[in-house]
Amino acid sequence: MKRLDLTFVVMGFSCSVSQVLLAREFMNIFSGNELILGVLFVNWLLCIALGSWGLGKLADRSERRLDWLIATLILVSIILPLQILFARSMGGWLVEERGEMAGLFSTVYATFLVLLPFCSLHGLQFTLGCRLYSRDNGGDPTAQISRVYILEALGSVLGGLAFSYILVHYLQIFDVSLGLSLLYLSLAFLLFVTGRAGNVPSPSRRLPAGIIFLVILVVGFAMLAGGSETLDSVSSGWQWEGLGLIHTQNSIYGNIAITQSDEQLDFWVNGLPLFTTPNPDQEFVEEIVHFPMLQHPSSERVLLRGGGLGGVLEELVKHPIMSVTYVELDPLLIRLARRYSQEASEILDDPRVDVVHSDGRHFVKGAEESFDVVIVNLPPPSTLQLNRFYTIEFFEEIQRILDGEGILSLCLPSSLAHMSEEMASRNKCVYDTIRNVFPSSLVVPGDYNIFLASSTGGEGALTSDADLLYQRLLDRGLETSLFTREHLRYKLSPERMEIALAYLETDSVEVNSDVRPVAVYHDLSLWNAIFHPQTRMFFAILSNVDLRWIVISLGLMTLALVMVRRKLGPRTPVHLAVFTTGLSGMTLSIIMLYSYQALCGYLYQDLGVVAAAFMLGLAFGGWFMGRRVSMLDGDVSIMFKTELAVILYSLLIPLAIRLLSYYTAESVILPLARGMLPLLNGAAGFFVGLEFPLASRICLRRGGHPGGVAGALYASDLLGACVGAFLSSVWLIPLHGVLGACLVAAVLNVTSFVLLYGKVRLG
Repeated sequence: MKRLDLTFVVMGFSCSVSQVLLAREFMNIFSGNELILGVLFVNWLLCIALGSWGLGKLADRSERRLDWLIATLILVSIILPLQILFARSMGGWLVEERGEMAGLFSTVYATFLVLLPFCSLHGLQFTLGCRLYSRDNGGDPTAQISRVYILEALGSVLGGLAFSYILVHYLQIFDVSLGLSLLYLSLAFLLFVTGRAGNVPSPSRRLPAGIIFLVILVVGFAMLAGGSETLDSVSSGWQWEGLGLIHTQNSIYGNIAITQSDEQLDFWVNGLPLFTTPNPDQEFVEEIVHFPMLQHPSSERVLLRGGGLGGVLEELVKHPIMSVTYVELDPLLIRLARRYSQEASEILDDPRVDVVHSDGRHFVKGAEESFDVVIVNLPPPSTLQLNRFYTIEFFEEIQRILDGEGILSLCLPSSLAHMSEEMASRNKCVYDTIRNVFPSSLVVPGDYNIFLASSTGGEGALTSDADLLYQRLLDRGLETSLFTREHLRYKLSPERMEIALAYLETDSVEVNSDVRPVAVYHDLSLWNAIFHPQTRMFFAILSNVDLRWIVISLGLMTLALVMVRRKLGPRTPVHLAVFTTGLSGMTLSIIMLYSYQALCGYLYQDLGVVAAAFMLGLAFGGWFMGRRVSMLDGDVSIMFKTELAVILYSLLIPLAIRLLSYYTAESVILPLARGMLPLLNGAAGFFVGLEFPLASRICLRRGGHPGGVAGALYASDLLGACVGAFLSSVWLIPLHGVLGACLVAAVLNVTSFVLLYGKVRLG
């Protein structure tokens, strides 16, 4: 029994680590778009559910389940490194050029193909484990199913913590992948050698055991001889084929790649172009710097968030400034820029440039000094992480650290030739959010709209007087290539600005916030409209769905199910309860992860802790109920009360997030949010864990084999989590915020709650 315990802890550990590894790879392959994380989670859960339910049915008919388990361990050890190689090779056939984004549907099927072999086998292993425990240990089969569930969850906790605090710091991706393969092969060897009774294997089994042992030696030798580096080098070449890759390296924040064409170096972060040296886009660089700097009569203290290399810092120090605080999250990016670019190294050595490695929001919250100009030079809000720098809360934090005449500047891609509905919605959303905080605002149109904002009104407000700005340029003795008097007059001509910015003055107002990141949804719609216009109708439908109609529809569905509940199978309400609780648990978990990013800053290690907290709560809930389930009477009524607790908890979460948002916005109790969010996530996992032993007991008492019951319930749980991951990350949180997502989760649980209540009343 102990060797099976170890097996399922290791499987949970490996599953957790593999998920993070593939998430990082897919973020790089799919241009850093955070949608890929939601899609990855959806397909991950779906494939495990297919394995648990579909393959589990096949395995349940066999008496050689231990041999099946050993075979899956060997197969998974082979698949682990192969799926990373497969993922890196797919970029060439998903997009035509590097930097182009794959569409939603191609992203879905590509990740599904990569994940299917590993995840379906993992689902099968869960079903096999339940049958093996039930057979070998006897006793209550409900307790044995719960045991597998708990062991796997504990392994996931250990995997999340190990990756966050150890593996990501000291090992590269193929070191970890081959290490996991070696661990799986060692377990397979142990189970094969000890057999069912723990005896020495028969002569007929010695040859296969010897082959497994030989493979272990080969894999171990390959790791020691540099096989990991070879695999990484070869697969990176596939990924960056034709672009002249000269360096690629992972940090705890993402992948950094450097490509070379003639004398030109391009720096990429998670597959997105970051900057070019030594010949950047000079027009963009001069505009992003000089428009805000010239708006201020004497800009001496500057805060720059992101994008300082590739010409921006060089232009900034042309002004008579005292200091520029350059906030860049990843120290590895600065080290590589110094190593490969002489221009970057020289500007970083300027005594006026102070590089701070910190999360931008976290730095602004804690800043005690004031700034004349704050320049946010980041990509558009295509991800929840980036969206944090386009919200009303962030703009209020910036307003606090600006001096009396201080200027905020940021930019978003735009178009003078054709302004699509999706681009207009995104840009206007950000513009409306800025105007909710700053009384004075100005937009400079172009291929990039430059948004300028100031708290100063009246005579000191922002100006579109090109001659005044050019005079300040002359007074400061600035030498520019393209930023001339004629260029200024062209960019700021009233007729041009009126035509180009007419869409910003429409009546609709959407405020982008930490708890309702609607700009992410508009950017996602734009992304798909550009590269895959056939998806425009899909996103248009989602954006027009009113939350009230969702709630009404779910209420009508509940009423219909209640009317036909006598015709439903005896297990249907139980499976539905497991499905809706899995959905709610995953929705709440994603809310906690995002809220931690939004409220506490992007701290990669702590996000791993938040995720591990959910799995720890899951394990504790399963253990708590598993020890008591055999002693409980009225198991359906207990499950009914558990559903009620999930509903109430889902409705309390928005209030908790709002309170934490208030305190952290006031910079009073930031540590409270850092401690509370993992606890809240752990509580969500606890409720999910409570239901699984209860559901197993109810279904087993109505007939069925432990393996089949466990596989079907596990599939219901995972499918619910799959739906929750997709709806919350792609639709509910971006469009309807934390409150809307929690409300939908609660209403869905009301459906299973009502059906269970009917079963309690009917006996």
